[in-house]
Amino acid sequence: MGSGASKETSEELAKIHVVIIGGGYAGVQAAADLKKAGVRFTIIEPKEYLHHCFAALRAAVKPEFAPKVAIPLKDAFGDNFIQGSVESLDIEGKKIVLDGGREIDFTHCIIAVGSIGPVPARSEKLSISEMVDEYNEVGEAIANAENIVIVGGGAVGVEFAGEITDKYKAKNITLVSSSEKLICPDFDDKFYSNLDYYIKAADVKVIHGRVANLSELVPNKLMKQTVVVGDQELEADLVFPCIGLPPNKTSISKLIAPETLDQNNRIKVNGCLALEEHPTVFAIGDCCNTDEFKIGIYAMKHAELVVANILKEASGGSSSPWKVPFVGMLIPFGSSAGAGIMNGWQVPNCVAAMLKYGDLGTAKIWGIVGVKPPK
Repeated sequence: MGSGASKETSEELAKIHVVIIGGGYAGVQAAADLKKAGVRFTIIEPKEYLHHCFAALRAAVKPEFAPKVAIPLKDAFGDNFIQGSVESLDIEGKKIVLDGGREIDFTHCIIAVGSIGPVPARSEKLSISEMVDEYNEVGEAIANAENIVIVGGGAVGVEFAGEITDKYKAKNITLVSSSEKLICPDFDDKFYSNLDYYIKAADVKVIHGRVANLSELVPNKLMKQTVVVGDQELEADLVFPCIGLPPNKTSISKLIAPETLDQNNRIKVNGCLALEEHPTVFAIGDCCNTDEFKIGIYAMKHAELVVANILKEASGGSSSPWKVPFVGMLIPFGSSAGAGIMNGWQVPNCVAAMLKYGDLGTAKIWGIVGVKPPK
């Protein structure tokens, strides 16, 4: 019976073709898991690389680090990777249409188009060489600036301040936060006191309020500007907006009808991360409406669950629902320190440095796709 069941499962697996739309953390994790399982898949992404956003801020400060934040998808997945954009998704007909008109059929589709954000946290450059040039320009601007204003007190803004002060001790860094608590309001006092210690030790000034003239400011460019926060005027020669990472609305609107989106333009999914009434079409990562922090590790865990459920389906099993694996964050403030909390427990720097702060997950993410990182 065992061998018969195995043969039936193999036959079912051979029928599967998964189309993955998006080559961020969620899409690449799904592709890596399907590759390992021997299941046919196609991953489609406009860029030729996975942008390793965890490490992007360090690459902006240390441009020599930039090649490590771009994982070439062709090297990782060969002919299973198509560099391009999906112009339409026919859920009922189970096919997608690429920007050049090519149609690709699927048995399952995983939408993983992620979120968007400003440089240097994100990059829209299509080639690795263009992305490296972009970080070189940002790095040069930081090196020549004296007064830097970072707008946004979330994880991106705080981590960016830490990366800059880790390399440049004498620069004047001001962090503007619209919220009283940095990062998010959900953690305990010890987490915030740890974070506050490193911010003060680095002599980073924190101002609470909203930037009144944000739309008038020129981001990422070395030039004298005045940043208005309430009744304060901050003189800056470099301004970085680090606010909001909304879902990729442009890509989502090509794929999904408006009624299947929530009020934040995220795709509505059920407990197994599938679209309602369409159990073989999934949305994972930042573009879906799961009630949780939108962080890369959750996106990767989404992918692992969806692929596991596709494999279970092939063997006649039942799908497992999504459960948040942990609640917490590791927020580096430079390469060796920061504030970390997991399920209510403070994570000491010696542990967090090994888990994230040291190389920002670079070795792990290159390892997942089976490609050696550049020296």
